[in-house]
Amino acid sequence: MAKSDMLNWAEKVNWILLGLTMLVAGLLKVFVITPEGVSGMFAGLGFPAPTVLAWIVIVAEIVSGALILAKWRLKYVVYVPIIILIVATFTANLGNYVNMLIHLALAANYWRLGVKAD
Repeated sequence: MAKSDMLNWAEKVNWILLGLTMLVAGLLKVFVITPEGVSGMFAGLGFPAPTVLAWIVIVAEIVSGALILAKWRLKYVVYVPIIILIVATFTANLGNYVNMLIHLALAANYWRLGVKAD
């Protein structure tokens, strides 16, 4: 397989996995963790209006994941997961250096996907 073919496949796999990452995270928050559980986590972290914030994050993850899978305006949509991941890095994952690096690596990957969409 030629290098350009490998690069095309890698980009397709990356795009699909990044879309699924947000979509599945949002769906897990609805059906497994539950919105009340997410709200409790946000309350424990000291965020104001945790129930409203929980629903905003859940909807943002599901919608952005679906839009990324649909390749709809990627250069704009990717900023939603980037913001979610950076905030999560320095709140929920603060001090857990492996998770912090994973969240930042994912954010950088979303950024790359958006830049590539130009």
